[in-house]
Amino acid sequence: MVKSDDNKFWKLDMLAELSKKVLEEKERASGTEKSSSTRPPKWLMMVMMKEKNAHDPKLIIKKKLHASDLSKTQSRLSMPINQLLKGGKKGVSVVLVDPLSKRHEVELRRWKMGEYWNYVVVGGWNNVIDRNEFKVDDVTVIWSFRYGGGKLCLALSPLVRESKHSGQSSSRRS
Repeated sequence: MVKSDDNKFWKLDMLAELSKKVLEEKERASGTEKSSSTRPPKWLMMVMMKEKNAHDPKLIIKKKLHASDLSKTQSRLSMPINQLLKGGKKGVSVVLVDPLSKRHEVELRRWKMGEYWNYVVVGGWNNVIDRNEFKVDDVTVIWSFRYGGGKLCLALSPLVRESKHSGQSSSRRS
């Protein structure tokens, strides 16, 4: 008999495989090669080394932060399902490692917003905002990995902030 959580993981893995195939087809159609951005960056490997038995890093999404993502009233980070590279689960407790390598207990949920489904980080997202200097239009890349007994962990990359005057981007890491 398959446990409920095992069934969720199976569905998650199937969604990840489907997303991977769709991305590969898009890359082939557009003539772009698979970039090195799907390889875990050094900062993520350092974060994972701090965790006990961390493994299985996966790129989730490259996300430009919007005002709604930083709103204390809305208190959530939205990740539209159609932009995800790896799916999440409905309502699961996860550890989120911020760009400053601080750990936060948050909840990852699936919400319907209008006619679209999104995964949202809630239940601690305001704490993440408070500890970091996020600004509207910052770009972050979100990765997942598992540690310990398979607990899901999300990691936000160091932010890339585009200069409004020069059009150049700069990485911000403390």
